[in-house]
Amino acid sequence: MARTIEFTKDALILHLSGLTSAAALKQRVDIPYSEILNVSIDDFQLSMFQIRVGTSIADIREGRFLIGDKWCFISYENHKDVVILELNNHQFGKVVFQIENPSEIKERILEQVKNKTI
Repeated sequence: MARTIEFTKDALILHLSGLTSAAALKQRVDIPYSEILNVSIDDFQLSMFQIRVGTSIADIREGRFLIGDKWCFISYENHKDVVILELNNHQFGKVVFQIENPSEIKERILEQVKNKTI
């Protein structure tokens, strides 16, 4: 898949490769666990006319999108069942991405966040 997650000691790293990376104009997004406020899996449909730095074609959204007054990083080809990270004190207000096994990824992220707050 064009997106992979790396779990490091202090941060989650979303890696993008191939055409996904080119469309998003980015190869990785680093997210410290301490900046993750919430993790959910949901439908995240976004207008193709949203202000962006990246790609918006059909249901494909790749790159930085201005939602309200915050920039968000979004990477999906299908807006259903995407992982949504709500962030605090990060360059992005949200990071939204499609990945295989979203429920498993969500649980792993929550586990890492919990371990860092103990």
